[in-house]
Amino acid sequence: MKTNSGKKLCFVLLAIAAICVLPQYTFAETFDLSYTLSEGGYRLELTQADPYKGVEITINTDAGTRYEVYQRITIPFTNRDNPGQQLRQNFVFRGLRGTNKFGDLRVPADDSPVKSDETLYVSNATGTADSFTLAYGITRPEDLEPGHYYGQLTFILNPIASGRQQVTQMLDVYVTIAKEAAQPPAIQIATAEGSKVIRLNAGKEEMLSGDAVVTIEVAPKNLFSILQFVPQALESTEGSRLDYEVLNFQVRQVSKGAGVSQVTPLSPGLKTIYTSSPSGQADNSFVVTYTLSDISQQKAGKYRGNIQYFLEEKGVQKKLDTLELEIENERIFDLVITPQDQRYSIEFQGLKPNEPAKTNEVVIEAKTNIGRQYQVSQELYSELTNKEGDRIPSKYFTLRTESIGTKGRLQIAAQQEAKKGSTLLFTSDALGSADKFKVIYQLDSPADLKAGDYSTRITYSLLEI
Repeated sequence: MKTNSGKKLCFVLLAIAAICVLPQYTFAETFDLSYTLSEGGYRLELTQADPYKGVEITINTDAGTRYEVYQRITIPFTNRDNPGQQLRQNFVFRGLRGTNKFGDLRVPADDSPVKSDETLYVSNATGTADSFTLAYGITRPEDLEPGHYYGQLTFILNPIASGRQQVTQMLDVYVTIAKEAAQPPAIQIATAEGSKVIRLNAGKEEMLSGDAVVTIEVAPKNLFSILQFVPQALESTEGSRLDYEVLNFQVRQVSKGAGVSQVTPLSPGLKTIYTSSPSGQADNSFVVTYTLSDISQQKAGKYRGNIQYFLEEKGVQKKLDTLELEIENERIFDLVITPQDQRYSIEFQGLKPNEPAKTNEVVIEAKTNIGRQYQVSQELYSELTNKEGDRIPSKYFTLRTESIGTKGRLQIAAQQEAKKGSTLLFTSDALGSADKFKVIYQLDSPADLKAGDYSTRITYSLLEI
């Protein structure tokens, strides 16, 4: 019995000892900052070829204390090969929106020069743990002296209205600016939309002209010129050709060099369109505007060709680019009727029996570019009749055709009766050229003419043969 009591007492004492120890154990609160580079490692390295790198900053805390993160330049970014040179405004950074979840990221979303003691982030009121990403980079490296630059940033986690100590993390920054070899000239040519095809359409007002934009990214070091060359006239799929002169060009938006400022017809052979200033200065860009003249007399179709551009420097020519040229001449097959009184009717007024004959004229113009032979006819629907049904016999109503520089063949050279039904007036030349002629109508007054208004209807037709 004593042995059993001893075992029971020992068990109770051990349990009590364990209970007594627990209140003496405490947990430390976390309040820390760390960073991770997008490409790993612990130093930020930037070059002209790789000018931007990301840095993710993480705040790990459960202290429940509001905090802020700011950065300090602890070592200025100095060229170790030439200590008098520093990065200054060329060392920039930006904040990547959406990488933080709770607090306020204070860094601009656009490139901003890195400054010392600049606030990066402010937490929410409860000091929730968070992270955010910054992108550091180098701008305008061509403005920097070549060499190896070194500096140091320090990220500082600072508690707000709390007695806690600041936490700091240092980041070494290395920037290498290599001496660049002289760049060869770089000149780009394209339409305003970035295309390599200039499209024009004679039937659409908004497509009567098109622009070629010449962008001089790297100008030659010497006096230079830009030339254009049209190797051949524009040609349709049917083999028809457009004259060079149907297209004019003009160089615009030039301030430093000299361009062809007057509207000038396109021509075969090399043509200088732009020259840099004698001092070698050149515009960053200029525009060559190509404008289509009237091609209504040219055969309908889609014409294609190209314009080639060359750089000339010290008497040596080098091809820069080629733009395709596409001109659409839409089909035209139309008839324009113009009575002499500019109305939509042919009128003989004040008729009296046995009075001299009266005449009236109509100008008929055939507008066509289809290149096919055609004819013009008239359709007379009835004799001249008044509302009471009285008629003027057709022998008193006559017509003839007359030339207005007409190329085709007129069918009625002498006065003849204007008969009811269809009458052929004109046949075009074999080429189907656009043409114009006149129809002269004459009305005699019979002795038994009754008073009244007499009328009929005439329709004119244009028809391919």
